[in-house]
Amino acid sequence: MTLVDALTTERWARANRELIAKVLTEFVYEDMLAPERDGDDCTLVLPDGRVLRWTAARRILGHWRADPASVRLTDTDGADLPLLDADALTALLAPVIGADATTTAGLVGEVAQTLLADVVQLRDGRPVAHLLDADAAQLEGELRGHPWICANKGRIGFDADDLATFAPEAQRPMRLPWLAVDPARADTRQVGGLTHHDVVREQVGDLGFDALRERAAAGGLDPGTAVYLPVHPWQWREKIVALHAGDLARGTIVPLGEAPPRYLPQQSIRTFADVTDPSRRFLKLPISILNTSVYRGLPRERALAAPALTSWFRRCCESDPFLREAGLRLLGEVASVSVAHPGFASIDGVPYQHTEMLGAIWRDPVAPLLADGERAISLAALLHRDPAGDGFAAALITRSGLSAADWVARLHEVTLPPLLHVLYRYGATFSPHAQNCLLVLRDDVPCGLIVKDFVDDAIVSAERLPEHEDMPADVRAALGDGVEADVIVQWIQSGLLVCVHRFLSELLLEDLGLAEEEFWALAEHAVRSYQDRFEDELGDRYELFPIDAPAFVKLCLNRVRVLGRGYADDAERPIASASGWLENPLAWNDSPGGSPFHCENSPEAPSRGLVPTHD
Repeated sequence: MTLVDALTTERWARANRELIAKVLTEFVYEDMLAPERDGDDCTLVLPDGRVLRWTAARRILGHWRADPASVRLTDTDGADLPLLDADALTALLAPVIGADATTTAGLVGEVAQTLLADVVQLRDGRPVAHLLDADAAQLEGELRGHPWICANKGRIGFDADDLATFAPEAQRPMRLPWLAVDPARADTRQVGGLTHHDVVREQVGDLGFDALRERAAAGGLDPGTAVYLPVHPWQWREKIVALHAGDLARGTIVPLGEAPPRYLPQQSIRTFADVTDPSRRFLKLPISILNTSVYRGLPRERALAAPALTSWFRRCCESDPFLREAGLRLLGEVASVSVAHPGFASIDGVPYQHTEMLGAIWRDPVAPLLADGERAISLAALLHRDPAGDGFAAALITRSGLSAADWVARLHEVTLPPLLHVLYRYGATFSPHAQNCLLVLRDDVPCGLIVKDFVDDAIVSAERLPEHEDMPADVRAALGDGVEADVIVQWIQSGLLVCVHRFLSELLLEDLGLAEEEFWALAEHAVRSYQDRFEDELGDRYELFPIDAPAFVKLCLNRVRVLGRGYADDAERPIASASGWLENPLAWNDSPGGSPFHCENSPEAPSRGLVPTHD
């Protein structure tokens, strides 16, 4: 079936209604829309005089969740009118919010692409009951995308055929073309004990590696010194052939054809799981499309630093008794290749997408990190609803046999303490958003946490700690000068509390009746228990990294596109903007009447500039 076959009137109406409700929820949350409220009833007068009406429920983390079924468009007298499509509504709202014409047009295109993908998923999505035991790599293709960013499947650069072939929800395994590169044109890095050729041989098998070597030799390169890397078919077609035509003409890059393994794209689009042999490493490849916040390239300096970052973080975690006890595991990025384009590299202030076009990262597989009886799913899976509206998390909890409260307590115990320990002990953190974290399950109950993506989402505190003294120079160079302590805390507050638990707490309220207050009280309890245990050793770090401060800066992701970066082709990747403050749910129980900090009318918070937008 084609994408067009999915476009029935019923599916289109539902996808639009759901996306409009998401826009209303998140744009109000990010202070871009201010509807009039009468209790739960909201009204917004559109620029053309029509009125958008909906009901919304107030949530603990400061947002009002719009009910898709309640959204109506009326005239000024209250008579119902046909509901606008989400892209048409975007065209009306964005200029009023403050977007220029270029940004508004780009938003309309991204929303339209997202709607199309949503409709396809309404057609093809499998029931949750069929997903509970699904392979983790296959499960990724069922997920609906970023829960916070509204145009989460904009994928600017993909055409309809690309969406049907390369999008995660297409679930079409593919073979990847490989290249051999003169070592003078390619840089490689790997962790100790591995060579570049070891990594490639393990990826494609002995016969596959012999074939690559033979083709490299036929193309005029020394197979013993050549650098080998896969390339995404879209990237090869759209970018590499034209922009590296000189390398191809001179034979410094030699096309080798496809290798046998088949790969399945994961939620981030640029990460691939080997479905021929799941014990092989994941691949991360650049694709120069704009999706969610950034072009999906591979930052050259970070790509080359990834193995060193992996080694340092692993050394910290493997030598730490508490982290071993807590079950924190790292998916190491153990090898990388980057091929610079000499023309683009010579341009001062060149837009970042042009420096991230050709390279690869090899990330360790999940299976070796799991004990017998364990499996792992992304935190993003917990936020999934199938086309019938059934929630993955509720079904998983029900099957576990635990109460919702007991299950959530286990979730918080295996996620918050290890993340806090890395922060407090080592002054470092990852960005623990839903794609970057895997939840380890035993009998459907959380028993550990796996963290990935060091190339983009690892950071260290600017405050020099004793634990930083043995940090290798290449790791320090990759991490730079670090960030202020209160900013590094935002990576956990925004990445986990806002980007994951803001949504999960709502789902469990709706599906299992777990009160939001109880969800967050259990989180706060996990934090307090950890802090009590390490008070003597790390108590001074609690104030340095105030994870449980009464409030924290409200970071905004949609606002970056609408009112910030827009579609400018800038030298640096965009960063999250900020607007106001959020009451911290981890401080919820500090006062008998609820949260001790009321910040509804707080002044606008400054953007600190170093918290990333999410994949």
